[in-house]
Amino acid sequence: MDELLRVIQMALEDTTLSAYMRRARWAWVICESLHFFGMSLLIGTVGLFDLRLLGFARQVPILVLHRLIPIGIAGFALNLATGFCFLAGTPDQYLFNAAFHVKVALVAIAGLNVLFFYGRVFARLHALPAEAPPPLSAQVAGAVSLTAWVGVMSAGRLLTFFRPPF
Repeated sequence: MDELLRVIQMALEDTTLSAYMRRARWAWVICESLHFFGMSLLIGTVGLFDLRLLGFARQVPILVLHRLIPIGIAGFALNLATGFCFLAGTPDQYLFNAAFHVKVALVAIAGLNVLFFYGRVFARLHALPAEAPPPLSAQVAGAVSLTAWVGVMSAGRLLTFFRPPF
């Protein structure tokens, strides 16, 4: 596995984006700011929706909050783009970092949860009265989503504490 990661590292380090991220004075700072903004959009909309699925703010119809999800998707896209800039800029600090592995795994779990939610649960929400409690499957999906995204943020913060020694 380390050999594959080394190949990926060398390929990333040989890109124009990598050189730009390492040399441009403001590139990292701007990407950090955009990354924070993207996470704010994501957790501010998806997190709010997840809390509603868990039963909070029952007076607010679930489908009304669902209209905010495209904003969260835009935040995720921004995070994906800036996250790739970080990875390209210093691939050795990410590819060999346990916190990064956890972060990627949690993003994958969140993605699988989205597939489950829209494939199995979402259609049932249309039939519910506005103030009805969501079904257990929706509550589970909301709990998994909220837990995964909080975990992604925590693992992201821990990246700087678990840097590889080389």
